[in-house]
Amino acid sequence: MEFPFMTQSQIRLTALLTAFCWPILGWAQETSASEDQRIEQLVRAEASEWYTPKDSVTVGFRVLGSGANVRFGNLGSVAFSSVIAPASAGSVNRTYDNGYVSTDAPRTTTFSEVDINGNQTSTPGGRYQSYTTSSSPVTDANGNVIGNETVQVLSGDSVSYTPGLTRVWSYYTPEQAAERPGYVAFSSYSATSDNESRSKKQGMSAGVELQFAHALRKIGKKSELSIVAGIGLNSISSKTSGDVHSTLHTYTDYYSLNGQTAPTTDLTNKYAAPSRPDGVTETTVAISTQPDSTLTTNVTTPGAATVHGLWKIKGAYFMMKVGPSLRSQITDRFSMNASLGIAGAYAGTNYSALETMEVPIVGTTITDPATSSDTTKFLFGYYADFNMEWAANDTMGLYGGLSAQKFGNYNQTLGERTARIDLGTSAGLRGGINIRF
Repeated sequence: MEFPFMTQSQIRLTALLTAFCWPILGWAQETSASEDQRIEQLVRAEASEWYTPKDSVTVGFRVLGSGANVRFGNLGSVAFSSVIAPASAGSVNRTYDNGYVSTDAPRTTTFSEVDINGNQTSTPGGRYQSYTTSSSPVTDANGNVIGNETVQVLSGDSVSYTPGLTRVWSYYTPEQAAERPGYVAFSSYSATSDNESRSKKQGMSAGVELQFAHALRKIGKKSELSIVAGIGLNSISSKTSGDVHSTLHTYTDYYSLNGQTAPTTDLTNKYAAPSRPDGVTETTVAISTQPDSTLTTNVTTPGAATVHGLWKIKGAYFMMKVGPSLRSQITDRFSMNASLGIAGAYAGTNYSALETMEVPIVGTTITDPATSSDTTKFLFGYYADFNMEWAANDTMGLYGGLSAQKFGNYNQTLGERTARIDLGTSAGLRGGINIRF
């Protein structure tokens, strides 16, 4: 190609300058491209800092090293198994822990002692007989039946009904007849607390929690201040058992034998009337249908009753917390945060008790009829959390750390029994998923 406006020497000089400058121009182009990439990375980094998520939600678990400490108080109360009517109530059914005395009336069915009009046919204070009629064939010398013979057979030789006395009663031990000659003693037993108590601290308590945080402002380039609000749920469970000593109350009524001898009895073969050892002859001893009011006693013996009990507190508390949180970025993936604030616990518990007492001498067991009671209470307190977070990406990550809390206590009653439920101070682990948006 020719350049008419250039001389030969000018062409040679231009070619020499181009060859010399070409490497410099190439280096300049490469430098310009690298600078553009660096600036783009800086812009992205700045944008990442400028547009970090402002809110986060965490969903997870928490396991506290200890739960509520419960003190069960005023233990060992066992009520009378039945209410005994006083002597002034007259002839009524009375059931004791070592026997019973029931009302009586003329018999109208088996061994009946009334006529078709319902009038008593037996003699009060005496005895009467009952018969059954049977028919048997009559045969001749050759064994041929020639007729029937009607025979009356004694089926019952019974004790008559006597107003003021009863044939329907039972007692268990010989001591009852020996305690006061001419009478049979019937007793009922109860126990009242001698202020004994038992304490039980709950072990680990697992629960769930949900927390929301909103960033308020940045502190430097790597820290930010947030406000945190959360809720959680943990169980309350405590129980204990054992024997406690209580005051024994012995209520005793005395029934007259009316000059008769008390029938024999023992715990393996308790006497129960009416009695017909041979199925025909009644040996029942009738006693007064109501106790002698001048002889009734009610004896109190401190510490004489041994009560075995099982006491339980079962429930949960709903925790609410709010406070500031400080979060610091350690690396691109890891950060840590700490929070401290106020908290409230809405607790609901069920108090149940099973207390039993073995009746002296008799060997049977009385169970207190108390079942359970429910109560709710709101407690104020404090909390503190410390967590480490790992970010899987810009919006989701995992967290784990420590949690501590402090709450007060409240009281619950069941009859005369008490329970002080102290949530107290506890610490443990927490963890879960963190979602930022």
